Amino acid sequence: MKPQPLNAKELNELILKMPFNHHLGLRVTRVYKDGLTLECEVRPEMTNGLGTLHGGVTASLVDAAVGIAVIGARGGAPATTVEMKLNYLRPATHGKVRARARLLKVGRTLAVGSVDVHDSHGHAIATALLTYMLL
Repeated sequence: MKPQPLNAKELNELILKMPFNHHLGLRVTRVYKDGLTLECEVRPEMTNGLGTLHGGVTASLVDAAVGIAVIGARGGAPATTVEMKLNYLRPATHGKVRARARLLKVGRTLAVGSVDVHDSHGHAIATALLTYMLL
């Protein structure tokens, strides 16, 4: 029997149980058949010495976007990151950043997803491809 996918409310409740993701202020804003949109507000403590969003925050955002999409698609079953390829395209300095995760393949042992990240003006700031091990 295929598990029932989690909705946005359930996924946001799941984020509350993930201390680091909760600390970043991540929030699921929309769930799609093939993934979700995750967003966070750029805060001063999330910036680097140049005043732009720290690359580690962007990496965490894309990792969480696909990870939460995978977990949600599998009804809450756990998964863990195996590999991540991330390209930074443009710096973000303020406002919200949104990560649109798309699940490309969810198999028996692995899942692959892509993410496009945009700033509050709609500019592409990053793109990534991730692989997860299904636990």
